[in-house]
Amino acid sequence: MKTKHIIIYGLLSFLIASGLGLYVYMQSRFQEQPDTTIQKYINTLQTQNYDELYNLMTPESLQQSGMTKEQFVQKYKLIFDGMKVSTIEVNADAPVPVPDDKHQYTLNYSAQMNTFLGNIDPKYQLKLVQQDSDHGKTWRIQWQPSLILPEMEKGDKVKVQILHPERGEILDKDGYPLATKGTIFEWGIVPGKLGTDDTTKAASMTAISEYYNVPEATIEKALGQSWVKDDYFVPIGTTTKPDIPTELHGVSMQTKEVRTYPLGTAAAHLIGYVRQTTAEDLEKDTEGYYSAQDWIGKAGLEQSMEKQLRGTKGGRIEIVNEAGKSKSVIAEEKEVNGENITLTISSSAQRELYTTMASDQDAGSAVLMNPTNGKLLALVSTPAYDPNQMVTGLSQAEWDAYSNDPNLPFTNRFTNRYAPGSVFKAITAAAGLTEKVTTPDKVHTIQGLQWRKDNSWGGYYVTRVKDVLHVNMNDALMYSDNIYFAQEAVEMGKAKFIEGIQKFGFDTQFGLDALYLKPSQYANKDHLALDSEVLLADTAYGQGEMLMSPIHLAASFTPFITEGTLISPILFENQALNSATPANKRIITPEVADTVKNALLQVVSNSGGTAHALADLPYQVAAKTGTAELKLAKGEQGQENGFVITFDTKSSFVLAAVIEKVNGRGGSHYVVNKLHPFLQQYR
Repeated sequence: MKTKHIIIYGLLSFLIASGLGLYVYMQSRFQEQPDTTIQKYINTLQTQNYDELYNLMTPESLQQSGMTKEQFVQKYKLIFDGMKVSTIEVNADAPVPVPDDKHQYTLNYSAQMNTFLGNIDPKYQLKLVQQDSDHGKTWRIQWQPSLILPEMEKGDKVKVQILHPERGEILDKDGYPLATKGTIFEWGIVPGKLGTDDTTKAASMTAISEYYNVPEATIEKALGQSWVKDDYFVPIGTTTKPDIPTELHGVSMQTKEVRTYPLGTAAAHLIGYVRQTTAEDLEKDTEGYYSAQDWIGKAGLEQSMEKQLRGTKGGRIEIVNEAGKSKSVIAEEKEVNGENITLTISSSAQRELYTTMASDQDAGSAVLMNPTNGKLLALVSTPAYDPNQMVTGLSQAEWDAYSNDPNLPFTNRFTNRYAPGSVFKAITAAAGLTEKVTTPDKVHTIQGLQWRKDNSWGGYYVTRVKDVLHVNMNDALMYSDNIYFAQEAVEMGKAKFIEGIQKFGFDTQFGLDALYLKPSQYANKDHLALDSEVLLADTAYGQGEMLMSPIHLAASFTPFITEGTLISPILFENQALNSATPANKRIITPEVADTVKNALLQVVSNSGGTAHALADLPYQVAAKTGTAELKLAKGEQGQENGFVITFDTKSSFVLAAVIEKVNGRGGSHYVVNKLHPFLQQYR
């Protein structure tokens, strides 16, 4: 019996000891180590998870801060978002126990933050405290303001100031501004001054709506914004009339600094415009430069030269005390103003050429270029939009007018590519002369207005306008004979023809990336070998699959002015901005250049020449005209575009122009007559 009791007592002792051991073991399992809390802190800081960050702090320190969880999260978010902290990289030392206190550790660490001013690398120290929790012992962080930024104390704030640079100006060759800083009149309403009762307020709103041509609903929406108070100025629109009629109660006027474009529509497609950033702009901003309400180039050079024009933002991040006095500067960077960009453009030529081309609401383009140095003097596209309206804002009626215009005023036509038609015959002539296939006095006998090489062409014929039996090169250029040049190209053969024309600037942008200029083509990529004789013949007179921009057309005629040298067009006075421009290169001999030039002089001087209307100018010019028909199938009537390229014998300019839809208006003769007044007074 005694032995039995001893066994029972021994078993109970063992079970009690085992239970205590299991309890101690389980307690140790639930007891966090300092490293666990430290790693959680680093992870939440790097991911900027401020909700979880709050949970790692001791309740006592949070209570002492006086902040709720919502306020805690908001404080971190406002400061770190204000500094535009994109990434945080934490490097921590090993935690160190506080002497004589095994329940506290200190941790030194650095947190490299990427801000809008670049990287900052503040050094921190935090204190870990062991506390009881539902699952045993845990470690928490004693929160203090210095965990946001090291020098912060209670009551301090972080002040973030962004220093915006001045946007660079775009200037013409003489320093005249094409895009600059200006002021406009902005009208608005002070709600408290509309009237004393609902009746007078309604009458005032109606009068304002009618005078400024703004729907009452638009005004009511503006006045209904949450921030509006009776004595606040609520901006509604812009106006060119600063005087306010006495009967318009509640209206107020103020000036506003904006980007302005002195040439307006005349240079819209070249210069472009700026607008305030949209959500889409911010989404595309991979470098994180822009914020809401920033201005950004949206078209033309304002868009393509955005980085040069905008400059670089500066800023200042500092800690200030409760009185707003600076305690320490965390980071500081001065802003760098945008570059001024000087173009080769002449404002007077740009304005006058635009006025000429825009008359009669024609859609077209004109390029004026100095043929000896390549400077582009005018780049015109019509119709156009008013870039100043794009900055200040369009009314719905104005936007609808642009959107519904069948002539597409937002289309840039001087970079558009067209089938050049008969103006290209000058280049075909140069290729034939170079290959010794064509000579000025070589005569083709051509009967009728149609020709095909043989039956292998099926039902396809090359057609011409003038029925002349015996045609030489000069006649063919003067009367613009399609058949003559089709026959010359077929005789040359595809290899010699391609070699002869390709050197005139095909497959190059001329370094004009800022204009988004596409290279011209003599054929689609699948037909570059011109294996089809029909396509070869059509290409010889600028049809087929050929596409050339007005800029390229102007440049392609420079060899006839410079004794054979192709001059690359340039847009910037500072050539460093256009370093990709191909070097000027002699592509034909002076003899070939003069032969073509003399023939082009006859296009004007001869009474039968297609540009004879220019013969009465006060100076001598050469020219080539052309009409290209666009149609989807043989036999149908297509859109006709009229072309003229002309240059003076003093080598001061070459002018290339195209007008769309000249059907029934005289074809290229319409373009010649349209340009005549401009050329009459240009020199």
